[in-house]
Order: sequence, then structure tokens, then C-alpha cells
Amino acid sequence: MEPRAWIEVDASALAHNATVFRRAIPVGTRLGILVKANGYGHGMLVAAHAAVAGGADQLMVVSIEEALALRASGLTGPILIVYPIDPDAVDEAVPAGIEVSVSGVASTRRLLEGWSASRTRAQGGVLRLHVEVDSGMGRGGVRPEDLPAVMDRIDAGGSVEVVGVWSHLADGNDPDRSREQVRAYEAAIAFLAAAGRPIPARHLAATEGVAVATGPAYEMVRIGLGFYGELGVDVRPTSALASLASELRPAMTVAARPARLEWMPAGASVGYGGEWTAERFSLIATLPIGYADGWTRRYWPGASALVRGRRVPLVGRVSMDSVSADVTDIGEIGMDEPFVLLGRQGDERITPGELARLRGSIPNEVFCAFGPRLGRRTVGTTEGGAPESGEYA
Repeated sequence: MEPRAWIEVDASALAHNATVFRRAIPVGTRLGILVKANGYGHGMLVAAHAAVAGGADQLMVVSIEEALALRASGLTGPILIVYPIDPDAVDEAVPAGIEVSVSGVASTRRLLEGWSASRTRAQGGVLRLHVEVDSGMGRGGVRPEDLPAVMDRIDAGGSVEVVGVWSHLADGNDPDRSREQVRAYEAAIAFLAAAGRPIPARHLAATEGVAVATGPAYEMVRIGLGFYGELGVDVRPTSALASLASELRPAMTVAARPARLEWMPAGASVGYGGEWTAERFSLIATLPIGYADGWTRRYWPGASALVRGRRVPLVGRVSMDSVSADVTDIGEIGMDEPFVLLGRQGDERITPGELARLRGSIPNEVFCAFGPRLGRRTVGTTEGGAPESGEYA
């Protein structure tokens, strides 16, 4: 049975976006793609398979559960968990060939204590580790001056291979702030060089850092939002990358069919509080998507829907399970008429940036907010076998 409100994800668009970033970075730089948070709301497995089909060298998640789900889906390439894991989880991560990360002195100590008691280590396993450096974001990582001591502690733990040293830009759209972070990050790397240590693979730049050229590519980049077709609010790519950025394709469409269509007299109100009142005889379509699905109350006033390729205003407060549209100027429509609340219909498009501004947020949150009640299906094909299904899940 088809749902009345649903999400469509275009796997071919995702794979295409990976190829765009492959062309945007230097030859020899590894392309990491973030598929955490259920693939930014697009579906983790669909996103991961599309990323690999588009040329991703590394997939990135935030939990052991996500990483193991990727393995169970048949993906055999490199996977990195970018947030610290519970020490007990190393006995699942290492046999599955999953790389993990530490995010500070305490995080490192805790993981190494767990690794020292690990049955996998006793059996000859090797823990592949990335060490995060706090270059100025303040959310996680080892202070630059502490990095050599942390590396020494890792060496003392035994059976650990440090394969990456990374950091994250707080605002890749801000050249000055990013420049300071790059300096701090490279100072940490210089501490390692001064200690005579080999330098592991470096990764710093994410979508903004690549598009605005505020973060060096080093040996790998980590692409999140850009893979899903967006650069972010007010992000302006460099002139050298503007053409490539224009090739990015949105992959998510959120749509619904009316649960109710009713002509209402002038003066009738719609929604809790009666804050919207019809100024004329009006045809109101009730769409079965509300704040329980991630369609936040902040989307009114201001948000629109598309029907027959035309914008119509959404009216009245957003309810838990529904929102209303004034379709008077469209004319008579049926209960099976598809409305688009995010995405393209005809020549019109409602963008994640448009919704992000209404909610005072960013496109990442717009994507991630959509809940499990919305049926999801994958469309589009990709070379390499990204999942495709016309079925709703």
C-alpha cells in the first residue's frame, strides 16, 4: 500500500555527486564520504552503495552499529568510525576491518585500555586508528602540543597502526578562521615530524573546505552535505570550482497526497489557534505530514508546496500529523494529486536552503529531521549496484 506522504531518494544523483567531488580534488587524494545519520536522512545503505559506485575510497560513520550494518550489506571497502567507540566494540570493529578514531587524551587512554584486554589483540589483530587533533573547533581532538605524547602512548599499547591524523574546520566558509585552524593543525603535524615520527595520512577538509578552498586536500577529504547535493547556506565556491558545483544534483524529494480536500467559505480558519483565515472561498488541501515527521512548526508562515509544477502557500499552524495548502488558484484537483514539499516538480524547486532559513538552521538538519513514518523508496540506477527499489520501506 502506497503511503500518503513519502521520500524518494535518487541513487543515481548521489553517485553522480561523488564523481563531481572526485573531479574537484587532486589526483591521488582519497575521497571519503560521510553516510552517518542514516545517510543524512537519505538512507544509509542507499547512500553508501551510491558513494562507492561514484568512486568513494572510504565511507565514514559515527557508530559501530552503522559500520557493521555497512559490512552486512556487502560493502568491503574501508570504513572509518569518526567518533570514539566503546572499548568493548574493538572486538567487533577489528575483525570486520573497521578503522576507529580517538578524540583526546582521555579517549585514547580508554580505548587503549580496552584494546589491551581485547581477545582480538591476543589473537594477533591490529587496531587501525585515526587520531583527531583539536585545531580550534573545540569539540574534540588532541591539543596540537599533546599529539606526540599521545602517539607515544599509542605505540606503547602495541598492535596499533595509526593510519590517519585529522581535524575539522569550524567554518569552512570563513577563510580567516580556517587559515588559523590549518596553522594549528600543521603545527601538530610539525610536532610529529620534529619527533622523527612518520606522518600518517592527513584529512581536514569537508564540503565547505573543498568548495571554498579553505582546507588543503592533503591525502583525503571528507564529503558530507555536498554528496547529498548541497553546499550549505551562503557557501560560494571558488571560481575554479563554481562550474563543478553547479553540476551537483539534489537527491531527496519529499512528497504527499491530500488526506482531505475541502472548499471553505471566506472567514473560515485553518489550524490550531485559528491564526490563518480564508479571505475568499478557498480550496484547502490537508497534507499528511507534520512536525512528528520532521516538518517543523517553524515552516509556517513562509513555506510552500508544489502542485502541478506551481507553488501554493502552506497555511495555518503545522500540526503533529498534517499541514494545509491553499490550492484555490490551481482549480479542481483529485485526492491522488502529488504535492512536493522538498524537491523539484516541473520547472519549480523547493530547496533545502529555503527550508533551512525558515527554521533558522542548515540543510543538514532539514534532511536529518525527516522521521521514519515517511515511506521511503529509492529511484535511479548507478553503475556498481547501488540499491534500487520502487517499493516503499
